[in-house]
Amino acid sequence: MIRHFITTAAAALVLGMAGLPAAAQSDQEVRNIGIITGPIGSTTVQLGEDMARTISGDNGVRVRTMMGKGSLTAIDDLLYLRGVDLALVTADILENIRLSEPNSPALNHLAYVARVADAELHLLVRRESGIDSIYDLEGRTVSLGNDGNDTSLTPRLVLRILDVDVEAEFLYKPEAIEALIAGDVDAAFMVGLKPMPILQNIDGDDGLRLIGIPFNDALSGLYDESQFSSEDYGTIIEDKFVETLSVPVVMAVYNKFARNSYRYNNLQAFADAFIDAVPALQERRAKWQELDLSAEVNGWPRYAPFENFANAN
Repeated sequence: MIRHFITTAAAALVLGMAGLPAAAQSDQEVRNIGIITGPIGSTTVQLGEDMARTISGDNGVRVRTMMGKGSLTAIDDLLYLRGVDLALVTADILENIRLSEPNSPALNHLAYVARVADAELHLLVRRESGIDSIYDLEGRTVSLGNDGNDTSLTPRLVLRILDVDVEAEFLYKPEAIEALIAGDVDAAFMVGLKPMPILQNIDGDDGLRLIGIPFNDALSGLYDESQFSSEDYGTIIEDKFVETLSVPVVMAVYNKFARNSYRYNNLQAFADAFIDAVPALQERRAKWQELDLSAEVNGWPRYAPFENFANAN
């Protein structure tokens, strides 16, 4: 079952302390909002850090971020762990839960606040491997990422939808690159905000390249079309562009708090603070330009109180 009472998030590293005001405001309560992200180096840690540094108490709301293990455990922590108000997760996590745990409370107790950004799916192979398509991975040994976090859940779901069977390995990004160069795996999937520094640092002599993942109707709704350019990854893109998929990163919230309860009112205050912070967030990181407060996210209900704020702004 998704529910568990022993969670790595209990020992999470608090990132949001950096850059906080020296003294709390004396004329109003500072509302603390806990946001759980993925593990260090993941897509959502960067976005969480941005919010913690931008929404830091000046307007009565202070964001504190905690690193978890990935979207699956972040959903669990959002449901059951005290102090977690929001979670930054990939939107396809609910589809993964529907397939693996159709009676999970996550399916009826969660909503999304906003579609924050898009994370891209990278597929890396050896240049001389003869693998030119995701369908060429059939029966091959493929690293899907670290087991249990977003980097493995998204590739597994994409392969399932496309009916491609692989021999799965679960390796962290540096290990996957080393294994690929050594010939221990045939391909490696990675999920992250482009451009990923670890891929930008691959030497041309390593003999690796990114290959395309074509979009089709079976992927529609969960994923969007995207692409990489040689400007993103100069040493691992042979053509000017490589097509790929992107998955929305959403800000998820527990949507069963009683109206006017303490937690409900905290989230209302966060809504105001977040909208006010959008210009500063977009200046801090280009990925925040993808923020769409009005966007619908397939398979997710919208958190109704925040919709009123978004429409008003």
